[in-house]
Amino acid sequence: MKSGITRRRFIKGSAAVGATVGIGDGLFAGFAGTASADESAAVGLAAVTSPDGFANTVAAVNAVGGMARFVATGSSVVINANIAFKHRGSIVDPGVLLAVLTLCADAGAKEIRLIKAANDDFWQRCGRAAEHRGLIESVNVCERDMKVVEIAGGVALRQAHVDRRLLEADHYLNVAIAKNHKGCEFTGALKNTMGACPHDPTCRFFHVGNNPDSEDWYPDLNHLSQCVADLNLVRRPDLCILDAGEILTTNGPFGPGKLAAPQTVVASVDMVAIDAYGTRYLGLQPHDVPMIAMAEAHGLGTADPAKTVVHEAALG
Repeated sequence: MKSGITRRRFIKGSAAVGATVGIGDGLFAGFAGTASADESAAVGLAAVTSPDGFANTVAAVNAVGGMARFVATGSSVVINANIAFKHRGSIVDPGVLLAVLTLCADAGAKEIRLIKAANDDFWQRCGRAAEHRGLIESVNVCERDMKVVEIAGGVALRQAHVDRRLLEADHYLNVAIAKNHKGCEFTGALKNTMGACPHDPTCRFFHVGNNPDSEDWYPDLNHLSQCVADLNLVRRPDLCILDAGEILTTNGPFGPGKLAAPQTVVASVDMVAIDAYGTRYLGLQPHDVPMIAMAEAHGLGTADPAKTVVHEAALG
């Protein structure tokens, strides 16, 4: 896929982004226009840029139809958020996750759960956390109760242990960070699904296949990539959020490493499209990341820009 996205619209002053939008440079240059509320519901992907991850998240979700499109009143929501590491650029910005929690609560969610807990100092990095302390404390963490799932259509992965809550919740949100990965160059929404699986036996199989004694954690990129694509057949997220605020460009997924600050949050119903779009933040193309094509071959989404209506906005 070329770096330019066709069929894009630039949202300017629209209620769909919930804030004033100005035309910036580079990614946004030359794409002026407006989008009505009706059009926002048809948007396939929205990317919003500013220094404020919370505001970017709210605007991006609103641009793809608002959280009420994805979360019903009185429902249970499970959020698979990449928040278990500690180094800068390796985990989702707490402001991004707080925005997701707030939007779910405002949509009327009865129960919100995180697949994994954050580090102890996670919320201390977010200036808004104190005013939302009650909401944060009301969010439970899954018990890591795994269920063995048979994967019809899996090529490399035919069976996986998956968190039961992900399977049983009314709604599933995938909140990932775009960053470097030593094994597959890029990790985003597709690979983030591994967070719902235990290290043994499922994630270990992803990495070493049928060679459990292998000292090389990334011996076969195609095997790892195909397992990731196969795992995502288990359940598609209702909504994906990709944090590209401050990200690792080297030594991922754990870090520490070199950092970049695209200051952008992307939202989409299509996990293939959001990863294809997100590769730009690492200086890659979608074809550089095999799991994207493999997931597209499974019918999990599209990496074709001509098939995705993209809105890009900068908050002023």
